[in-house]
Amino acid sequence: MANTPASPEDAFLREVDEEFRRSQLMGLWQRFGMLAIALLVLALGALAFWLYWQDRQQQAAGDAGAALTRAMEQMDVGEGARARPVLEAMTRDGPGAYSGLARMVLANDALAGGDKAKARGLYQAVASDTALPQPLRDAALVKAVRVGFDEMRPADVVAKLKPLAVPGNAWFGVAGELVAVAHFKAGKPELAKPILIAMVKDEGLSPSLRSRAAQLAIAAGVDIATLGLNAQPAQ
Repeated sequence: MANTPASPEDAFLREVDEEFRRSQLMGLWQRFGMLAIALLVLALGALAFWLYWQDRQQQAAGDAGAALTRAMEQMDVGEGARARPVLEAMTRDGPGAYSGLARMVLANDALAGGDKAKARGLYQAVASDTALPQPLRDAALVKAVRVGFDEMRPADVVAKLKPLAVPGNAWFGVAGELVAVAHFKAGKPELAKPILIAMVKDEGLSPSLRSRAAQLAIAAGVDIATLGLNAQPAQ
């Protein structure tokens, strides 16, 4: 059946309908189109700022790394008077971990100069700074305990280092030895046995650490067979 031509009334209604839809689209664009553009501009601005910030952070880290290296070199050649002000400033405003690294260098310098109290305070400051990376904080904690070991109660040594004195931890050897000695100091060598046995059997530790651990273990009453040694502690 042939299509009948549209009546003038139908054509008029279609035009009205199309005009209405165009009007709706223009209204939506006017309402939301500018918002979309504004959001896009904001997103691009945020991206540009983030890229700029990243670049500045990298540049600041590079400058701090160069300054720290130069200060350490000056320390090594006896020019501490020139290096210390730079390091002191870096402890306050160094980017990222550099503030902690600067404090570690100053602590080492204080320890080399015989000022154990200052060194210990700087190490402890790094160990308790939650903004710093955990490996750096762990290193500072071990150093702080080693420096203050003679003045500390054995229970405090154990409490601080027990989380590190476990096989697989990067500080197992040093922390384990300090914890074991603290148990001896407290008159509780039995508590040192498991740590010492694990240290002797840990082939990832240095021979000197394993040898000292074996000697302490034997002193605590551990037999050589338990340690896996044939006759004498490993040298």
